[in-house]
Amino acid sequence: MLSYIRFLAMALLLASSSLFAQPLLEAHQAAALLANGELQPLDIRSPELYQTSHIPGAISAPYGRWRGPASNPGQLLSPHAFEQLVQELGLTPDLHILVYSTGDDETDFGAAARVYWTLKYLGFERLSVLNGGFKFWQALQGSQTEQTASQLPASPVRVRVQPQLAVGTDELLDKITHQQGNFQLLDSRPPAFFEGTVKAPAARVGGTIAGAKNLPFQQWFNTNDTRVRPAEEIRLLVREQQLDQAEETLSFCNTGHWAATNWFVLSELAGLDNVRLYPGSMAEWTQNPAALPMDNTPGRWQQIKAKFQQLVQ
Repeated sequence: MLSYIRFLAMALLLASSSLFAQPLLEAHQAAALLANGELQPLDIRSPELYQTSHIPGAISAPYGRWRGPASNPGQLLSPHAFEQLVQELGLTPDLHILVYSTGDDETDFGAAARVYWTLKYLGFERLSVLNGGFKFWQALQGSQTEQTASQLPASPVRVRVQPQLAVGTDELLDKITHQQGNFQLLDSRPPAFFEGTVKAPAARVGGTIAGAKNLPFQQWFNTNDTRVRPAEEIRLLVREQQLDQAEETLSFCNTGHWAATNWFVLSELAGLDNVRLYPGSMAEWTQNPAALPMDNTPGRWQQIKAKFQQLVQ
């Protein structure tokens, strides 16, 4: 009887494990799953790159389709618009979706992380990102590519928004103003942005959100290539920087792109609880009609100088 119970427990464990996806897959892991028909690649590169060559069976879903307007690229689309998009793409909750981009540099990873986050925000659970993107897929010995476009049948899926994964401007302002709870606010941008010496085009002023700590996203990558470090190295870095002390973590950048990398690493790889993304980030914060609290904001002369430098570049 005891052996039967153990067998049953093992069978249930194996069955349940197939329902969960490893957040970050190396190229060889993805290739094995693809060969067994257990993976649906989602190519978020440009249509031109997709047409040139892509992972077999991948469907094209360019990054721009998941983003907001040029004035606020990180702004979330409406749930209805997202639902129309995933229905058109034919995505369903039973698919194990592999999100991949070019893998050309560390910034590119943010695109895959942002789409991964968006799909999770919409209620999808079987998700992975291809570490190193298409670049490392091509470098894998024996890997195959194709030029023929793939398309899934339209799906009737209904999105199930997970609001706890996002933080909006009003809620963030309330947290900052009233110091609600034990939270850490992390600015994912390189130091020059955090310090206010460089400003993103979509942001009205330089500097950072009041009370933020700078946590540049580049540290999570290998020193010799564009892949994210192994999970054990990630967890060590998190402990060393005491990033596991807060009850809640809020990640932002300029437009919610680099911040998606920090969210992915801290939530999906380091396993921190209550990690949330501020989608609109600095673009939305600084465009608010009210003067929202900021740190490291440059003086008037510095702002004029920075604007002039942007115009002549």
